[in-house]
Amino acid sequence: MSVSALPAPSRATTAGARVIRVGLLGFGQVGQAVARAAAAAAPRLGARGCAVSIACALVRDVAKPRRAPAVARLTSNAEAFLRGRYDVVIDVMAGREPAATLAGRVLGRGTPVVSANKIMIAGDGPRLRRIAARAGTSLRVDAAVIAGVPFVGAFERRPLAAHVTRFAGIVNATSHFILSRVAAGLTFEAALGEAQALGYAEPDAAADISGADALAKLVLLCDTLFGAVIRPGAVRVDGIAGVTREDLAEAARLGGVVKPVIAAERIDGRGAPFISAFVGPAWVPVSHPLASVTGRDNAIVIDSRHSGRLVFAGPGAGPDITAATLLDDAIEAVTGGRDGHPQSAQRAAAPVIVRSPAASGRWRTLDG
Repeated sequence: MSVSALPAPSRATTAGARVIRVGLLGFGQVGQAVARAAAAAAPRLGARGCAVSIACALVRDVAKPRRAPAVARLTSNAEAFLRGRYDVVIDVMAGREPAATLAGRVLGRGTPVVSANKIMIAGDGPRLRRIAARAGTSLRVDAAVIAGVPFVGAFERRPLAAHVTRFAGIVNATSHFILSRVAAGLTFEAALGEAQALGYAEPDAAADISGADALAKLVLLCDTLFGAVIRPGAVRVDGIAGVTREDLAEAARLGGVVKPVIAAERIDGRGAPFISAFVGPAWVPVSHPLASVTGRDNAIVIDSRHSGRLVFAGPGAGPDITAATLLDDAIEAVTGGRDGHPQSAQRAAAPVIVRSPAASGRWRTLDG
């Protein structure tokens, strides 16, 4: 296996500790960051009576060079990976498949799964939660939306706080950085190039620019916060490619800013309840909490019937940030430091009608 020899936890650190055996679905940038985070946190975890051992990682290419502490085993054979015995499996694969199939099989045998894969969760989250509920285990997804501010699990476990009426957020760090740089005077192409040069955007940033990544997170949050299954095709999605410096200057003249947002509101008026939702650039008044968020930071504003308005803001992405949240969730899933069976694993989300609000003028508007 071509894994560079970074320090691994010492025997003294793990002596007498409960060893948590982790299986990794994927061992790319985030997977390697998980292995590094586990090694770096060994003394702190040891003091709490546990240790993390990466027992096996499923990869495409076993021989590919990687910079991470040595893993007990690398395999490119999915069936060989599934034969392993794990206390928890961390999914850091990209895309819906084969991640959804593998996660379903792991959950089906009663092993908790922790995932940062918003595409998989958006497409298969309700089904995977039903599998988890039947097997008496959990699917945890805190790392999938604003990984630096893990809030999703809190709403899954708190039914009163989770009585959410609406939410709006900036949940894609790449598109937000690009618009921030356009506002500073760069052309769209120059801002995208800068984001790619700094590693904030992938060479193919289509999912960020088009809004597809943000849409997956909207679907996930509607499931978590509303208990609603949203078909991605039912939501109006606009990308950021058409936003110009002139647009942003006009937004400022009107007392606001243009931000790449997701927004959804549960409407329980006459007739069948529905959800009003959209993804794309929106005019945000300077008085709104999202207006002051800058650069790569993400934020979400949640209005709850019982808790009022809650604002969560912080780093939205990055391997190290994501890895820390994944590792925390994995440890909690095994040790029961928090509720071992999040609320969402025990209820089936209901399909709802989705309507996208009409734009008034050039942009949709966030009020409040």
